[in-house]
Amino acid sequence: MTRCRCFSILLLAALVSLSLPAVAQTSLFTVRVQYGTTAASYTEGATLTVPADAIGVATPIIVTITYRGAATADIRVAEVAGHTDFSIPTEPQLPVTLRPNDSFAVSVRYLPSSGTRVSGQVGFGYTEGRTSGRVSVSLAGVAPEFSFSYTPQGGNATLVEAGGTVSFPATAVNATSQSVFVLTNRGSGPGAIGPVALSGADFQLVGAPLRDTVVDAGKDVRFSIAFTPKQLETSQGLLAVNLPNRQVSFNLSGTGSAGVITYEIVREGIAAAISPNQAILMPEAVVGDKTTISMRVRNAGNADGVISAISIQGAGFALSDVPFLPLTLAPGASAAFTLTFSPTQPGWSSARLRIGADTFDVRGAGLGPQLAFAYTVGETTSSVQSNGSVFFTPSQVGRSTSALFFLVNNGTAPATVNNISITGTTTAFTLSGTPGLPLTLSPGATSMFTIQFAPTASGATTATLKVDANTFTLSGTAAAPDALPAYRFEAPSGSQEPMKQPAISLTLAAAYPLPLTGALTLNFFSNAEVPSPDPTVQFATGGRTVNFTIPANTTRAVFAHNATQIGVQTGTVAGTITITPAFATDTGINLTPTNPPALNLVIPASVPKVLGFELSAKTATSITLIVRGYSTSRAVTKMDFQFTPTSGENVSTTSLSLPVEGNFLGWYQQTQSQQYGSQFTATVTFTLQGDVKNVTSVSDTIQSVAVTLTNRQGVSASQSVALR
Repeated sequence: MTRCRCFSILLLAALVSLSLPAVAQTSLFTVRVQYGTTAASYTEGATLTVPADAIGVATPIIVTITYRGAATADIRVAEVAGHTDFSIPTEPQLPVTLRPNDSFAVSVRYLPSSGTRVSGQVGFGYTEGRTSGRVSVSLAGVAPEFSFSYTPQGGNATLVEAGGTVSFPATAVNATSQSVFVLTNRGSGPGAIGPVALSGADFQLVGAPLRDTVVDAGKDVRFSIAFTPKQLETSQGLLAVNLPNRQVSFNLSGTGSAGVITYEIVREGIAAAISPNQAILMPEAVVGDKTTISMRVRNAGNADGVISAISIQGAGFALSDVPFLPLTLAPGASAAFTLTFSPTQPGWSSARLRIGADTFDVRGAGLGPQLAFAYTVGETTSSVQSNGSVFFTPSQVGRSTSALFFLVNNGTAPATVNNISITGTTTAFTLSGTPGLPLTLSPGATSMFTIQFAPTASGATTATLKVDANTFTLSGTAAAPDALPAYRFEAPSGSQEPMKQPAISLTLAAAYPLPLTGALTLNFFSNAEVPSPDPTVQFATGGRTVNFTIPANTTRAVFAHNATQIGVQTGTVAGTITITPAFATDTGINLTPTNPPALNLVIPASVPKVLGFELSAKTATSITLIVRGYSTSRAVTKMDFQFTPTSGENVSTTSLSLPVEGNFLGWYQQTQSQQYGSQFTATVTFTLQGDVKNVTSVSDTIQSVAVTLTNRQGVSASQSVALR
């Protein structure tokens, strides 16, 4: 009474019909042609196309005729006519007598001399009794023939022969230009391209075709070659393309272009070359006076060089006669400006000179008062230079240590100090007992003040002490605070149901004295038959990470909106949800244990669940049903349907079982199924046939249909749908 016509999961089952090639049949002979792995019966009057791998590569063809008469037939002639690319390499021994169902074969060779389509004919002359005749097989030979061209970036297409050169336009150093390389099959048949290889440090393949890519006649394949020069000199490379009968190669050539800025220091008319990051030493100057030198910039490259900035940073240093910016220097051109050193205090002064992207250290000695510096930590006194470091005794967070800092004038004139301060993002270092400013120190005089280190976070902490233009790095370390108490999760026990939101909470075993911040991280490990990441497994607030806080001297984690619990969506896939916490102080000190205990929520593999069963479409002779549900094991082996007939109607088939494991496996193995976990929608169409009594159509003989789903865990609950 019922017959299943199609089944889909978002399933579609199709009836596949196959047919064999028509067998050529004449009154006396049948013909079969084989080349490579292809064999086919030949129909008289047709033309069989035979492809070759490449020009000069032969394709063997076996032409076999079979005698279907009732007497005997003599094959007296076997010959090839038409284009000379077709030939019979070995002449057969003729005549040959064939009895009924005997066969005779001749070997024909197609050896293409060009990519042009050619035609030929294999003929067999025969006699049967007093009757003579001829059997002919028409052949067409096709072969690929490749030509090569390239289009440089911003240029025109250029043909290139094997062994020729692919030239790239002059390209800025460290920039990239691309040429599109084209292999065109101008032959009559398809051709395969082997691996494409490239050598040359400055060249790279982009989008190279896969090995054994087939290019149809009249088509082409394209890929790009990227050129990224690292120097001005010409770069060379080699492109190799493997074809079935040969390897062709092409030279790659490109030149880098850039402006190269060089530098010279001019002292008293004498120029000396200097490189970036080298030190420039200024002539000594008395405090209040100045000295100068000239600096010359020159473009030694092969393209325009642009200098966008010329500046100097450092007390006592200045620039003059600076050219207008941005400064463009043609190859070989130069420009100059003046550096001035005007020290405001004795001793060494430094500055940073920037020219474009290059920098130089500039130093100058000022003659006059000279400040020296030292500090005492505990019972140890250490001298320290400007830009040096002051090291403090290690302390614990919440405690403090200190250093006594000294200023001594070792110069020949009074020294004046206008600023003593600490800069930096930390508040762990503070000053006390600083002298009144401005401070004047006579030659040989000393002044002091205290620096206190009170860390608020563990680990290394630094800040900068400034004494006028002199800077010192303040460096201290602090031990970590108390360890985090043990913690526990509160969550429903046992296995979790799919598509639920159990609530969990986090509690410390003891109150912690500092405020804490933290995060819960959720991971899901699927153990379904076809594993899936199931993106629906997440926190109820969205995502797989949720933040929390634990106020000081409390134990319970607080989530958004002051909630002390957070929901977890269990999804529809069998597996384990693992939730791991991380803890830190509000100042960023990590308190998370090395191997933090995690909460595991297990979603077991279970029988399928039918979420919905409905009629999708109904015609006079068919019904289409939709089944929606999930299977945590991501497998369904069978769908069983129970048909309830309309009262007064006789239905011969009341139940039908469909083996669907392969269909479901195909669905669950698709990447697109993972976004639905184990959920599915199955569409099943039944075609009905038979006679009716009291209703108007065959489909009206069915009152209702019930469905159950089966997997390796068991059978789902039944659901039914009324059809009338």
